[in-house]
Amino acid sequence: LYCTPSGDFPRGIEPTEENLQDLIKKVQTENADLGIAHDGDADRIAVVDDKGRLLTGDQLIALFARHLGATRVVTTVDASMLIDDIGFEVKRTRVGDAFVSDELRKSVNSSVPEFGGEASGCYIFPQISLCPDAIYAVAVIIQIASVQKISSLVDELPSYELLRGGVPGDRAVMPMLEVKLRDQVKTGGSLDTIDGLRLGYNDGWLLIRPSGTEPKIRLTAEAKSEERAKELYELGLDTIKSCLAEQEGAKR
Repeated sequence: LYCTPSGDFPRGIEPTEENLQDLIKKVQTENADLGIAHDGDADRIAVVDDKGRLLTGDQLIALFARHLGATRVVTTVDASMLIDDIGFEVKRTRVGDAFVSDELRKSVNSSVPEFGGEASGCYIFPQISLCPDAIYAVAVIIQIASVQKISSLVDELPSYELLRGGVPGDRAVMPMLEVKLRDQVKTGGSLDTIDGLRLGYNDGWLLIRPSGTEPKIRLTAEAKSEERAKELYELGLDTIKSCLAEQEGAKR
């Protein structure tokens, strides 16, 4: 696709489903084994399977790690719990591929086979490099597809409900949020503060963290059922709004 240079990037730069409709349609009409897209500077990839479905970054982490025989996966706090549930030892870091690389660097001489990545589309193959390598990732996904249909591998993975959103607000509200969420986990669950606030349960999790690019508090909820994901998401939303209201009241 887009083989004639024009000086303009031919689609939206982010490799999202909305921006990759031409690729998805091409995979379907050509009956292709897979489709591959990069972002604008080609340090991330997106993959469309043989059924024309855009894979999530979490699914790709699982496929790469399994194919490479990794037993330990280094990923970020916003990655899906499917990675934990299919049997990997998981180490979570702050959001950003640089933090994944830093964690992998600590065990570069370890005998434990590792893989690293984040759901945004960055994948790190520590046996090759500690930097995200989307070109190598293309070679690996082609190697996987040459042996087995990508769709069949994806269908074997668990699929959970994931909700994302955000509320306009200042990061100064985070300490107040932490107090309220610590009260919440007294009746069960855990609270991780590596990057924002991650409330974890056996059947799902909620992540609240300030945006690094705009005045917004982001929240993500994932659970094994749609009902539970909505429950966690509403818990996060209500807690954020309550804290913001208290913050605004204290200013008056």
